[in-house]
Amino acid sequence: MRFLRMSYSSHRAELLATLGLLCLYLAVMSGHFLSIDGLVMWRQALALTYHHSWSLVPPIWWTVPISSSYRGVGASLQYVPGLLVFPWLAGHVPVQPSHQYDFKLFYGDVLYVAAGAPVWALIGAVAAYLVGLTTRALGGSTREALWAIAFFGLGSPAFAASRGDWPQPLVALCWALGFYACLRFAATGGRRWLWVCAASVFYGVLTRPLEGSFLLPGVLLLLLPAWRRAPWIAALQVGAWCASVGLTLLFNWARFGAPTNFGYPASVAWTTPIWVGFPSALLSPGRGVLWEFPALVLTVLGAFVLWRTGKRLEVVALVGVPAILFVEACQYFEWVGGWDWGFRFFEPALPLVAALSGIGVRQLPRSLKRWLPAVLLAGGIVWNIPAVVTDLLGGYGATYGTTAANWRLDAYPPIGAWRFLHHIRPVSAIDSAAVDIIWFRATRVVGWTSTLGFFALIAAAAALWMKAVRTTFRGTGVQEPDLPS
Repeated sequence: MRFLRMSYSSHRAELLATLGLLCLYLAVMSGHFLSIDGLVMWRQALALTYHHSWSLVPPIWWTVPISSSYRGVGASLQYVPGLLVFPWLAGHVPVQPSHQYDFKLFYGDVLYVAAGAPVWALIGAVAAYLVGLTTRALGGSTREALWAIAFFGLGSPAFAASRGDWPQPLVALCWALGFYACLRFAATGGRRWLWVCAASVFYGVLTRPLEGSFLLPGVLLLLLPAWRRAPWIAALQVGAWCASVGLTLLFNWARFGAPTNFGYPASVAWTTPIWVGFPSALLSPGRGVLWEFPALVLTVLGAFVLWRTGKRLEVVALVGVPAILFVEACQYFEWVGGWDWGFRFFEPALPLVAALSGIGVRQLPRSLKRWLPAVLLAGGIVWNIPAVVTDLLGGYGATYGTTAANWRLDAYPPIGAWRFLHHIRPVSAIDSAAVDIIWFRATRVVGWTSTLGFFALIAAAAALWMKAVRTTFRGTGVQEPDLPS
């Protein structure tokens, strides 16, 4: 309790901003699945929690019969606490009548609305809080931490990802926690932070074996001065990675009959030429990270600030690990990521680059500092608005699911996504042309009264952010217009 009280007093502005983000994320929940992968991850959790089985009960047919999720087990385990709280809603899970495409599986799951969708909002909010804490741990001010939280939680694809249902946001949370734990250990020497770091490596690999494994070299680099003197520190992190890999192989055997069978099709490979994937993932209107996260340009300035202050290991880790992930994802055979918003394979790195972007605000000339961060933040928000208002399954996902299509200017969501929105209220349970927010979807059942929840949460989010800004203003004496509001 003492630690929590100290944390609240030291990071009150960051906590208020994070609670504001949580209210916002709950306000814009879709309450349904966006992909067959997300649906199967959820059904795997149902099977484990209610039936104690690795096989889906009942199996799902989607082009082919699906009896188990090929996503990491960690992506399903995140749902277990919510499922234990709402077992009485298990009877409202839709059942597929036969071998035919049935979108009621996506849109008609009441249990997912209560126990599943809020999990993604919580993951996004906690990751944003860790972004703020990481910024402070790197030497940033409260003001810079607020900018970092805003860049990540409002001005990056993490906003859209707070609606689910791919596992990358969970890996991002593990990355953020692992890096923050390393910084805290370096500052305090508290051994509990080493265990927190090891747990983040463990669960990251359990969620996505490849992207989770990228965290290990990053934390080993940050802990290098410590494990040179005490090798057991490195052994703990490597041991956590080995244990998670071992469990993953064991789970593969239980689900697919062989330890090395991860359930992916044989076509999975890293065959996209780098000269195709790299510029597309960076610059294309549909998937380019500079379009979806404009504040990324401040990362260079943030790295320069840290390098100049002697935090060179931190710079190498915070820049190097995201760079490796970006290059790897660019060469994936399906780098576009199927039907989704933005370049989702880069999402695990967003907390790290957002922290650098927040620190980068410090390096801006005063004439730019008063308006450029706000413009970059606004650019990210503009990108996210259609991603949280329109339904990805309404047409945008199918239209811009190829490399060539993503180079069209109308692939930029603020331009192309609105043409798939035709009305505010849904006309059926599986209507994908209406406003894709659960509070508006519920108007079909209970009328406009359901939107009161949306407006109440938006008002709470705005009030909490204003309070966070005022708290920072009183605490540091900086001019309030310079802060995200």
